[in-house]
Amino acid sequence: MNIKGELDSFSKRYAVQIDSMGSDGDEMRSINHPIVFVFLGDHSAEALEAVHGLNRTKWNNSAGVVYLQLGTKQTTALDNVYSWSLPAATESKQTLRPSIREQFYADEAKLLELNVTLRRMNSRISEFGRMYTHLQRLNIAIVTRLDDPFNVLLPEIAVLMETIFGEQFRSVVLDMYGLLEEKAVGDTFAFQSSLGVSFLRELDLYQSRDYTFEGMLQLTGEGVLLPAAHAPSPLFDMVYLLSNKDERGIFAENGMQGNYEAICNLNLLKNRKSNNELDPQHAVYNNQHFKQNATPSDGDGRSYASAGFSKITRPNQPVALTVLYHVYRRLMERMQENARMDRGSIQELLELEPHCWEHDIQSLLPDPQKAVEGMFSLLHSKISLNELMTLTLRQAESALYGGNAQSFFETNVIRGLEKQFVERNFAGRLKARLESKVIRNSLYGYYSAYLWTSYKESGSLISGIREKAKETAKLLEQGRAELDQLYAERVEQQSFAKTSLWDRLMNKTSVKGMTRPFLELVYGMKLELLLLEMKLRLLNAYLQELEELHDRAQSFIERFRQLEKILHEASRGSISVTSDYLGRNINEYYGHAVQEILTELESRRDLQFYFDDRQMGNISLMLAEGEEQVLQRLMEITRKEVFNHPLFNQTFEDELLERANVTAGYDNREVLSKEDLFRDLYSTLENEAAIRADVYNSTHKHRYVEKYFFGDFDSEFIRYAFAVDQGSRTYKLGCVQEMKRSGIEKLNVMGGFRVEDLMYYRNGKRYYDTYVQNGYMFHSMDI
Repeated sequence: MNIKGELDSFSKRYAVQIDSMGSDGDEMRSINHPIVFVFLGDHSAEALEAVHGLNRTKWNNSAGVVYLQLGTKQTTALDNVYSWSLPAATESKQTLRPSIREQFYADEAKLLELNVTLRRMNSRISEFGRMYTHLQRLNIAIVTRLDDPFNVLLPEIAVLMETIFGEQFRSVVLDMYGLLEEKAVGDTFAFQSSLGVSFLRELDLYQSRDYTFEGMLQLTGEGVLLPAAHAPSPLFDMVYLLSNKDERGIFAENGMQGNYEAICNLNLLKNRKSNNELDPQHAVYNNQHFKQNATPSDGDGRSYASAGFSKITRPNQPVALTVLYHVYRRLMERMQENARMDRGSIQELLELEPHCWEHDIQSLLPDPQKAVEGMFSLLHSKISLNELMTLTLRQAESALYGGNAQSFFETNVIRGLEKQFVERNFAGRLKARLESKVIRNSLYGYYSAYLWTSYKESGSLISGIREKAKETAKLLEQGRAELDQLYAERVEQQSFAKTSLWDRLMNKTSVKGMTRPFLELVYGMKLELLLLEMKLRLLNAYLQELEELHDRAQSFIERFRQLEKILHEASRGSISVTSDYLGRNINEYYGHAVQEILTELESRRDLQFYFDDRQMGNISLMLAEGEEQVLQRLMEITRKEVFNHPLFNQTFEDELLERANVTAGYDNREVLSKEDLFRDLYSTLENEAAIRADVYNSTHKHRYVEKYFFGDFDSEFIRYAFAVDQGSRTYKLGCVQEMKRSGIEKLNVMGGFRVEDLMYYRNGKRYYDTYVQNGYMFHSMDI
């Protein structure tokens, strides 16, 4: 599993969900009449994918939109996308555009295929009839890159579609969206500019009031050709020219993406279903009104429009990743707190209290007295009492028993204890308790196991057992020294050898009478030392088991920490690419929000509700299966328990203002007022919606501008925006009602300029003229 990919998917899903959380205003995002999008040329493939995706997220009835890709390559498989292609031209660049047109007319099989494709599309649109309010009018939006040679077929494609679709619809309205790529990259920039200029020159012909077209373009299966004609009038209702450079001369950071969104919103603006079409306060868009004002009265009617689109949204992806990070941190904090138990409680949980150790050792030898009693029947060698009295205890044992006493002790006591120790499997039993009571206990898991078995923690379990092991080893060492010292003492010095002179004279004291107390003294001490050894072995076995668990748990702790690091870096990285004021205090605000929400949940349920099987469950066992298991469950609990909280249902403006001021209570930062915030929002929207056409004289006398916000009529920000320059406004301002809780969009539309006003045309014309002088042919018509 790709964790970063999963995090990206999670944040995107949240962003889409939030952006679609409208209420009654959802119907405002439906389009009124059917629309067909045509993407002409291979260079428009990116535009097809972008517009297709945008329509799907913005329009409720987007499933009824039909698309057509025309070029030399097959398009990506998407819903409702049809494609038609010609083989790639093999001619030289000098005749590239004309050769494409010649090939179009020469290949009847391909022409028939195009006719069939268009008629299939026509039928498909009828199937979607219930999705639209009206089926009287069809809008066709043709999108092409100016420098794509395939747009030499624009009049053929437009007129053929107008003819075929006109059989079903009373009105077919064509718009064209020309995309200008103005970044001069690579060694073909001059040729590409020449292609763009050649298309613009042709476009000027298409838009003249007396433009006509007739061609034998309809073809039946029997090979019968029929005409497709366009009566004298401009070919397109509106032509929008959209560049990756705006009127300020600034290249857009997101390239063409803003233009794709402008295309989507322009079509929504012109073709939306609205219950407020007569609302004078918010100035609904009127296409005829715009055309009249954007068409100079002192010419042949050829004029063009452009647009600029901007949007400011709550940075939902950074928010989602930040919330996920803080939920994970809270879980880790809870696990740390659960691990903070005193040593006595941990020992009790695992049955490792000192009295348990003693009991375990004693259980190996239930009756220590009987262990030594068996030695009393050992036969001893003959030795006089007086001689025995002069010997050390070591010498006396050797003289009495040789090695028999020690051999008897090893055979009957030591081996028995060894066997019992192995059979009782103390280490294995502890391992089982650790597994069942720690690892498989969702409250503790590897986190507690790691801390409880850490020798660096002063109060840890392992440090306590190590102390006891050291203490036992020291007692054992002292005991062995005392045994050596005892062995070095003379028999007559022992209490059991203290007899009166009379008892000796009367032979009341014998060697046999001394063997029992002798063995009790020496082997009683040896038995005590043996039990100490067993205790030390037991403690060392426990230590080994705990150390092995610590090593195992350490790798899991490192994985816990690494996952936290990944989540933190994902959050921080996502915030870093957000504009300053939109990304302000995301970490602080949402960190506090997560704490507030989870504290509320803990008070209503339980401090440990996270570890219920219906929530996170046992995180340690999940991590053993892989980080993806933990991440998936973490995402589920975040979506279910956190994102559904009312705190995440604020309006865009309210959330941004609260977040902007989240630190005002405890530092000296200047508080951002609502007016300051709205001013920044307004300014940013306006700047980013700069018209995407670099016109030579952007304040030319025919310039006509309309500006539209996409948002809630009743929001504070929209009211602020309508009041900014009220009374001195030189443009029409409107608002498209959308219950968008996560942001605001703005579309600026400008019309009234001519082809020769474009800096793109002015700069490319000299390349075009030079190429023409060098024998290049760009047209298949008389320019």
